[in-house]
Amino acid sequence: MSGRRRGFTLVELMIGLVLVTLFGTVVYKLLDSTQRVSSGQAERMMLQSGVRTGALVVPSELRELNTSAGGQTDLVHIDTDSITYRAARGVGFTCAVTATQVKILNTTVLPFNGLRSITPGRDSLLLFVDRDPDTAGDDTWIRLPITSVAATTCGTQSAIAVNTPSFINSIPDSQLASVVVGGPVRTEEVMRLKRFTADGQQWVGAMSVSGNDAVQPVLGPITTTGFSLAYFTGDGTATNTLSAVRMIRVTLVGVTERSVARIGGTGANQLLQDTLVTTVLLRNAPR
Repeated sequence: MSGRRRGFTLVELMIGLVLVTLFGTVVYKLLDSTQRVSSGQAERMMLQSGVRTGALVVPSELRELNTSAGGQTDLVHIDTDSITYRAARGVGFTCAVTATQVKILNTTVLPFNGLRSITPGRDSLLLFVDRDPDTAGDDTWIRLPITSVAATTCGTQSAIAVNTPSFINSIPDSQLASVVVGGPVRTEEVMRLKRFTADGQQWVGAMSVSGNDAVQPVLGPITTTGFSLAYFTGDGTATNTLSAVRMIRVTLVGVTERSVARIGGTGANQLLQDTLVTTVLLRNAPR
C-alpha cells in the first residue's frame, strides 16, 4: 500500500500568505514611490520650461518698443501686473502715397514682412515723414487708422494698397511732399499682457485690445503674484511716466499644476515654484 500524500498545514498556508502580502506591499510601495518621483520630475521639467519660455516670449515682445519724450510712445498703459502697448506686426516700404492711400511694395525682392496680413481696424499704420532729407531733427512718424486693404500694383510691381482717412493735417507742415516715396512704413496693433485667472489658476495672458480679442494664456500656471513689472529710466530710477521708460524688469514665478513628491520621495506632496527675473532694455528708446 502506498503512503498518503501530505498537504500544507494551516500554519504553512498562513506563513505563505504573509510572505506574499509582504512582498506585494514592498513592490507596491516601490512602484508608488517611483511613480511619484517620475511624476515630480516631469512637473519640474514643465515648470522650468514654462518659466524659461516666458522669459523669452515676454522680453521679445517688449524689446522693440519705442518711448520718447518728444515723439511717438508705444506704451499705452503700465501697471505692476499688466502692460498695454503698440506691438509691431509688419514693415515695408512705400512706392506711392496720396492723401488717403499708401501703397506698400510687396515684391519677391522687397516684400512686405509681417507676422500676418494687414487687418483694418485691428492694425494701424505708421508712416515715416522725412520732411527735409538733410535734417534728421525734423523726422517723425505719423500714426494712421486703416479703413481697407487691397492688392494693387506700382507700375509693374506688386503692392498693397492701404486706405486711410485723409492725413494731410497729420503731417507737421501739412505738405504731402514731406512723405518721401520709398520711405519705411510699419503696421502695429495694441496688445496687452496681464495676469489673469482661469480654471482656478493664475496665468500670464495676452490679448489684442485693438482686435477686441479675449485674453489667451501664454504661460503658466503662476503664483498669485507671479507676473510683476517694474519700470525704470535710463539711469535706473523707477518711473511711471510712459515717455520716460527705458527699461522694464519682468519677474515670473511659475508653479506646478499639481502637488508633487519632495526630492527623495518622502513627506507630503507639495506645489513647486521657480522664479526668473529679467530686465528688458527698450532698443528703440533714446538713451
